[in-house]
This record gives sequence, structure tokens and C-alpha cells, in this order.
Amino acid sequence: MNRSFSQSRDVQITVSLSKLISSKRNPRRVKPERDAHRRMVASIRAHGLLAPLVVRADDASAGDFKVIAGNRRLAALRDVYKDSPRPPKVLCVLRSVDDDTADALALAENFVREPMHPLDEAEAFAKLAREEAKGVESIASEFGVSQPYVRQRMKLATLAEPVKAAYRQGGIDTATAEAFASVPPDRQLEVWQELAGNPQHAQHVRNVIAHAWIDAASATFDVSKLPDAAVSRDLFAERVLVERSAFMEAQAEALLAQRQALIEDGWAEVVVGPQADVQDRLYAMTDAPQEYDEQTTAKLKKLADKRIKLESKLDELDESDQGAVEAIQTKLEALDDEEQTLSKDAEVHYSEATKAVGTTFLLLDPDGRVRREYRVPRTRHGASGNGHGGSNGQAGDGSTETPKPPTSDDLKDGQLATTFTHQALAVREAVLKDASARRRILAIVLHEKVRSEALAIWHDANGSTVHADNVEGFTSAALDGIRKRRAELDPLHDKHYVEDHAAYDAFQALSDKKLDALIDLLTVECITAHLQRRTELVWRLASELGVEVRRFWRPDERWLSGYQKIQLAHLIGELRGPVYAKAAELKKKSELVADLAKLFTESAEGRMEDAKVAAKFNAWLPSNLRTTPQTDSKEQASAA
Repeated sequence: MNRSFSQSRDVQITVSLSKLISSKRNPRRVKPERDAHRRMVASIRAHGLLAPLVVRADDASAGDFKVIAGNRRLAALRDVYKDSPRPPKVLCVLRSVDDDTADALALAENFVREPMHPLDEAEAFAKLAREEAKGVESIASEFGVSQPYVRQRMKLATLAEPVKAAYRQGGIDTATAEAFASVPPDRQLEVWQELAGNPQHAQHVRNVIAHAWIDAASATFDVSKLPDAAVSRDLFAERVLVERSAFMEAQAEALLAQRQALIEDGWAEVVVGPQADVQDRLYAMTDAPQEYDEQTTAKLKKLADKRIKLESKLDELDESDQGAVEAIQTKLEALDDEEQTLSKDAEVHYSEATKAVGTTFLLLDPDGRVRREYRVPRTRHGASGNGHGGSNGQAGDGSTETPKPPTSDDLKDGQLATTFTHQALAVREAVLKDASARRRILAIVLHEKVRSEALAIWHDANGSTVHADNVEGFTSAALDGIRKRRAELDPLHDKHYVEDHAAYDAFQALSDKKLDALIDLLTVECITAHLQRRTELVWRLASELGVEVRRFWRPDERWLSGYQKIQLAHLIGELRGPVYAKAAELKKKSELVADLAKLFTESAEGRMEDAKVAAKFNAWLPSNLRTTPQTDSKEQASAA
């Protein structure tokens, strides 16, 4: 290391971490808190060393350097690289100073250091969550703090402006600021005004917020239906007040009705509750894209066309013609005002595709008011191929895209279970008529080396039978026929449990013909299906025996209600045509369920006038039952 340097200026050098020595003359005698050290370690891991250490040559040991300013950073660096096989090079500023000057520098660094204001931390964390889509866990890890600490700081970012200003200027303390942050900004402003901008302490604010009575103006229910004792009228303020517990109970009940209405309107999910309970989900999603009615959309398009023409004229003008330039700019400003007014006054709509993947949050605030937030999942795109989004480790450019809405090919677990069970029951019916298939199944059952999820043997639960027996409203002609024959043939059908020797005696009393028939029934009743995915043997039997599930089952209201509204509209378009799908989007979900169930019934019973459409309805199968094992095998081989 070349240790020659000018006395008049600093020199930047890099020094091995192993050659840096902590100064014993550091004026900080009380050790920093462990949390502060942990935050420093996390910062260096995430961002590297942000400021070089100030060092001087160690006269006692050639090649070593004493740290004048930056001993906390040195301790953190040692923790970061304690397991590194080779100590890293550390950027330093070399100064030639005597002991007194070194002491003065160390004192100055410690004396002027000041922790970040909690509000600065709050806004920084909120910006990371908003602009970089970082979650609470990620932020906490990056800065070496706990997740509750991040959540508490992020709440401070929601403070109303007057409260923020007072907090920054020291007019209120952190506890009082946190009390304000427990409610939305508009309510904070009301409390601030009610206290004349001079809250005494945090509890003073909480007492105002958590008052025993709530203004009925926030109610989404009929206040007149509440008991008289729960309602009070403030004649001076011309307000109707409702006792808190009665208000919250009625408000919650009203929100459940709103939730059902939103689901009927096509929203994939509706979440009801306090914002504090769903804060993480809100940050993880982005605002749903808004649309306007056709009339407003047409007006906005006309304004956009005018803007294009004016901007084109502006480009053609000579810059020296200031009068003409200003005239066009005035027109453009007028267009801006018109667009803003039009957008502000127009009723906002959300497309069916947006609702199909979106979540509506019905947020019940402590003061009884309800707020709605319309969100869709935040989907990253544009990430680089190396697994990192860019030089800062973020994915792509931070933009988002709305996920595609589900179609009628996307089935829920209950729908999969019902249709796979019907397939298994239909296969039982077919196997009962095919002796060769039964012999092969019996060989599988008896062979000690064969394991099968398609046959429920011994005491294993048969998933298809359990589903058929326990799901409310489940019916199957195939199941009914087998049960009838079982009751006629099986001497044990009405018993809960029978010892083997007693069963042996009962079967010995049967004729050979009846015993063979009972064995046939017991064999086919071994057939079962996995309720959430395809069972290969059941598919093989269905294909080989030409099983037609729709002979024994058709979609009814219970099964169709497993779809979302947009999926029902998609199915109508698939079976009747795109025009019908567009019209279906204007209906409620329950109406679409009833319409489709009626059409499936009419087509099955030969009451549909259009024979081609009836044939499509009668032939339709849900996506999980359409392909054959052979088709999938070919697809898999092609993909390979």
C-alpha cells in the first residue's frame, strides 16, 4: 500500500477489512442498541457501504489503519462478512491527523448524527410498497426491523396534512400521531378541527374517535328499524346518533347484503372487515381499471380527437407566431378542464373481465363509515431473463397487467368432484355389463403387488361413494340402479358391521347365481375417482367402454352456481353464440344460473325449438371430462 499523501487534502483508498482497526479513542462509550446495529447490517447487505470510513495510518503496525470516523459501520461490516473466506476491500478516506484532531472528528460525527424522523421512515416505507410493490416482509428484511414496526410506520404515512405538519414541527408526539392514524384522513381532519388543532395527548384523541355514539349519516341500513333506545337525536347539531354496538351490528349485517349484491354483479371476491385486517392484501393489489358508460366514453373520444388535431396544428406553427401558439394552448387547457369535469361527473363502471378477477373491499372504519376499494391482482411483467428485474433487483419496469378472467373451462373443486364422481359411477354401470373388464379389475384387486387409486378396496374410503352419499342434492340414475340391485342381492345391505364368520354364513345361504351377481356388484363398486384430478384407470375404462356421462348427469343450478358470473356468460356464448354472451353480462349471476339450468333441462327433454342448439347443449361436457388419456399422452409426447 502506498502511504504517501498530501497534507492538504484527503485521499480515497481501498483497505482490506482485516487491516482496519477500531479506534479506542471513540467518544461513544455507551454501546449502540442491538436494533440499531442490526439495521446497519441489513442496510449494508441491501445497499452496500453508503459512506466511506475515515482512517489514519497506524504507526504501531505497518499496513494497518485506525478508523477515526465510522466504527459502527466497521462493526456492521465485520458481521456482514464474518463467514467470507476472503475479507473484502473497503472504501476509505485517508487523513493525516494527530490524536487531538482525530478525537475532534470522531466527536463531530457522533454529535451531529440524528435518527430519521418516524414520519420520514413512514413515507419511505409506503413509497417502497406503492412504487416497487414490496411487501411488509421484504421491507422489514431489507432494513433489519420487525414486520410490526414496518406496519406501524406505514400507518403514519396516512396522516392528514395538518396532523403531519404538527408532527414534523414537534407540536404532537408519536403516540398522538399514531392515535390519529388509526382512522382515515378525512376523519382525522374532523377530529383535528373538533380539538381546534390542539390535542392534549394521545388518549385525548382516542376518546374523541372512540365516542360511544356514531353519526347515523354513516349508516348503510335503515335507522328507523333500530330500537328506540339505540337512537338519539342531537337537536343542536341536527344529527341522528346511534349507540355504537347497535350501529356496528346493523352496519355489518347491511354489508353482508352488499357483499351478496356485488357477487351477483360478477365480482370474484368481496372482503368485508376493518382495514387493519386486510391492509397487507390492499398493498399487494392495484386499483381496478375504471371504465365509463358509452355516452361518456364517446365524449372523451371526441375530446381526444380534438386534442390530436390541435397538437398537430401547434407543431406546424412558427414559434415566432406567439399569438397563434397561445391561442391553441388556451384551447388545449380548455380541453383539459372539460375532460376532468366529464370524468369527475361520470358514473364509473368496471368491465365484466375486471370484476371476474377483481376484489371489492368493504372497509368498516372505527367511526362506523364504510369505504369501498376496488382492486385487481398486481402482476409483474418484463423481468429480465437472469432472474433479476434490473440493476436494482426489481422486476421489470414496475408496470402491471390485469390477469385474464376465467372461462367456463375453469372449474372449482366442488364442480370437479361432482363431475369426476358422475364419471366413476357411469363407469361402474358400464363395467357391470362387461365380464372381461370385471375380470381384469378383479385381478388388480387381488394382486398383492398392484396399488391403485381407482379402486377402493378393503377398508379404504371410496371418495366417489362418499361424495355421492354426503353432498346435498346429489342424484345419479346409475347409482340408484346399482343400489336397487344391491338391496335385492346383498343379505348384509342393511347392516352397519358384520363379523367375517357371520358374513360367511350369510353368503353361504345364497345360490351360486345370486352370489356371482353380488360379486359383480361389489367389483364395480370398488371403482372410484380422485375428486380433483383425472384418474387414469377410470379414463381408460370410460374410453374403452364408450361411457357417456351426460346419459346420467346434466348441469343443474347447484353445479352451475360454482361458476362466476363471467364464466356463466362465457358458457352461454359458447353454446348459443357471442351475442347471447354480451346480453348475459347485463344480468345477475343467479339469473344466469337459472337460465342455463333451464336450457340444459329443455334440451335434454326435447323441448328446445332449435335442434342444433339443443344438440350442443346435450353434447356439452365440462373441460375436465373432454379429453381422453390417449389425447393427453400424444400432447405430452409432442411437448417432450
